[in-house]
Amino acid sequence: MLVFNLKKKWFDKIKSGEKTHEYREVKKYWINRIKSLYLQCVVFDDETDEDSDFVIYDDLFCEFVCGYANKKDKDKRLKAKIKSIKRINGTYTDLKIDKPVFDIEFEVIK
Repeated sequence: MLVFNLKKKWFDKIKSGEKTHEYREVKKYWINRIKSLYLQCVVFDDETDEDSDFVIYDDLFCEFVCGYANKKDKDKRLKAKIKSIKRINGTYTDLKIDKPVFDIEFEVIK
């Protein structure tokens, strides 16, 4: 399961339903974390600008944590089902960077 540590601002936006996509810059750390899950990589070359998507075969879940909350603090943890993971340009995302980012679309489980 992917775990995302977030600042309170972003955590609250996810909790309210305002934010349904999480963005992470394409770096070896995130490539390895995503590939290690139950995903099949279709085309992925972190040295090119080619778009790459991951096909999700099984239900895949993630968890959003406000700061570094402990496992017992349920008010600071949200579980979500991942709907898709795509590679896009980060210019018009929360990150506002002109680099490739992973666009992780999710749905919070209530």
